[in-house]
Amino acid sequence: MAHVFQFFLPGSEGGVAGAVRRVTEQDARRMQRVLRLRDGDAVEVADGEGRTWNAIARDAGEVELVAVLREPRPSPAVAVRLALSGPRSDTAVEKLVELGIDRIGPLETEGTRRDLRTDRWQRIAEAAACQAKRPRIPVVEPAVRLVHALVPGAIILSHEEPDSSLDDALATAARPVTLLVGPEAGFLPAELALARAAGVPIATLGDMLLRTETAAIAAAVLVLDRLGALR
Repeated sequence: MAHVFQFFLPGSEGGVAGAVRRVTEQDARRMQRVLRLRDGDAVEVADGEGRTWNAIARDAGEVELVAVLREPRPSPAVAVRLALSGPRSDTAVEKLVELGIDRIGPLETEGTRRDLRTDRWQRIAEAAACQAKRPRIPVVEPAVRLVHALVPGAIILSHEEPDSSLDDALATAARPVTLLVGPEAGFLPAELALARAAGVPIATLGDMLLRTETAAIAAAVLVLDRLGALR
């Protein structure tokens, strides 16, 4: 059976059987210039409500919606903020979206470079969601300073001065959960003290010393599993 590609409708509007709609601009370019789909080719389309449709490709980046293939699934109650930039951040964003994380954002710490590209992350996230046939366009949120990210549900990942395991932190954390993943050099002692003062747990993944992007991916898998999102 030939692979059926998925695309997204823009905005938050749901789909209607028989409607002809234009996909997002990024997907329209991919349909026409990369995949070179022809009028009448079978595709799948996710609408703004998270519903996936069987559809037919039309000209100029348009699709005709045929029938509902999958009803909306709940969005996982977990987000990830990364104090990381460059190619390794691109990898982290791509893999997190493939796993099902649909809220990602940069985290500004004392050890973070100030070239965090949310526009690039958004393009990578959308492409990864198409590839993995996720039901929604992921949201890449604006960068925030660490002090503003220390909110209920936040969990700091750090192999330095941890207070608990990730499982223990998750057991008492509010929902939704936000994983705060620090830069390669780690969080400063003053930043960890700030987290403790705000009541935010500092969790470890054990004895493994992981690079930032690997820690983010591993922690996301564990949290998604504990929340039942991988079942």
